[in-house]
Amino acid sequence: MFLVVFDFDHTIIDANSDIHVNKLFPSDEDRLIAEENCSHFQCWTDRMQEIFRQLHKYNIKENDYIKNMQEIPLTNGFSHLIEYLYSLPNSHLIIVSDSNLVFINTILKHYHLHHYFKDIFTNPAYYNKDDQCLIIEQYGQQTCSTCPSNMCKREIIEKYLRTKFSTSIPVLFIGDGHNDVCPANSLKKGDLVCARSGYRMAKELKQQEELYKKKLDANFFQWNDGKQIEDYIKDNWLKKF
Repeated sequence: MFLVVFDFDHTIIDANSDIHVNKLFPSDEDRLIAEENCSHFQCWTDRMQEIFRQLHKYNIKENDYIKNMQEIPLTNGFSHLIEYLYSLPNSHLIIVSDSNLVFINTILKHYHLHHYFKDIFTNPAYYNKDDQCLIIEQYGQQTCSTCPSNMCKREIIEKYLRTKFSTSIPVLFIGDGHNDVCPANSLKKGDLVCARSGYRMAKELKQQEELYKKKLDANFFQWNDGKQIEDYIKDNWLKKF
C-alpha cells in the first residue's frame, strides 16, 4: 500500500482556479475594484469569499462558474498519470488543496477523473440555495505556525496516515506551491516529493537546502509534466519497495 497526495491548482490543472474566475467580471475595471475591496483580508480563503460576493452582484451563478471551470486545461500528462497511479496495486489517491470543493469537483467531473480519488481535502464550498451565491469556508488548522490559518497540508496528511493505515506506508507527494513546502519537509526517507520545476515549492526547497543546509528526508524530483513523474516513478521510486 502507498499513499499518493496531489495538490490541485498548477498541479492537476494548469492554472489557478481562484484566479481564473476573474474572467467572470464584466470588465477589468470591475475586477480591479473587487480586488481592491479584498486587499485587507489576510487569509486567501476570506479574500475569495469577497470575490464571490462581488461576482454575485453581477448575477454570476452556478452555470457561469461551471463554464468557467471547464475552460481550465489539465496539466500536460496528468490525466494519464492519475490513471496510471490508480492502476497500480494498493495505491490510494487523495487530493489536498487550498482551492475549494466546488471548483475541484466541477473540474474532476468534467474530465471524468473524480472516481480515481478516495478523498478530497480542501476548503468547503457550496452554492447558496436562495440566490446561488458561491460560499466558501476555511478548512481550518490549529497546529502549524508557518502555514495559513485555513489549512496545513502536513497536518492533514499526518492525520490521514494515522487514521487510515495501521502501519507506516510510503507517500508520494505531488505539488507546486508555497503551502506544499511544509508537508514536503515532514515526509520520511523512502517517500517521494515531486515539485513542479520553476514554481515556488521547488525554489523554496532549493533555497532552504542552500541557505540553511536543510535537506528533505524524502526523495526529491522536479517535474514539468505528468509523463516525467510517471517515468521517474517507474524507473526509480517503485523499484525501492
